Amino acid sequence: MTRAWLVGLGLLWGGAASAQSAYVSGAIGAEIVRTTSTKSGGSTYDAGSGEAFAGAIRVGTSISQRFGVEFEFFRPGEIEASSDGPIYLAAADLFPGGVPTGGFFPGVDRPSIIQETTRMRATTTSALLVARQAVGSRVELAYLGGVGFSRVVRETEFGFPGGILPLASSILPTSYSTRTTQYAAGPMVGVEVRAGMTEHSQLVAGLRMHTLGQSVVDGWMIRPSVGLAWKF
Repeated sequence: MTRAWLVGLGLLWGGAASAQSAYVSGAIGAEIVRTTSTKSGGSTYDAGSGEAFAGAIRVGTSISQRFGVEFEFFRPGEIEASSDGPIYLAAADLFPGGVPTGGFFPGVDRPSIIQETTRMRATTTSALLVARQAVGSRVELAYLGGVGFSRVVRETEFGFPGGILPLASSILPTSYSTRTTQYAAGPMVGVEVRAGMTEHSQLVAGLRMHTLGQSVVDGWMIRPSVGLAWKF
């Protein structure tokens, strides 16, 4: 990652010296994540689909009249999701003599986790090629494509039924959580409208899409945003 940043800074420095068209921009936006989900009975198990607000910082420069390079750091908020049904434990492992059907589990032949809560955040640093197309004297379209380096943090918390605790507090805690951090890379594409406001400032609105195919999160990240760019 350090080498990638050094190479990127070198490109920006060289591009700024030759084309004098480097820019820096900040944007606010949203992240819409759609991941693989599984339905079993009346329950839906999801890897982290949802929506969150986000922010981005971008730097770029031209390498020719119509093409350029850009680096983006994008950090969204956490996406939280809960399962809509119980998750059944392997009850035989908890009760060697068999699962009780009465007492603190009346009419239930298996104890169940009453809730699963998942929090997921995918922070990305992207290296992109940019192709620009003029629409008018002050408006241009920008087409982006490249690779996004992601850091995905996923936390899952399981809640256990309170009725089991008085008799088996030494066996099960009130809750149990796991945290997984995974680094990966995936393709990224996008399109933007860049409208000149002054000689040096632009209003930038666009849509970008990342893909995440990995064991932690398998799905799409769609990122609409709007921001301001300052051209040097």
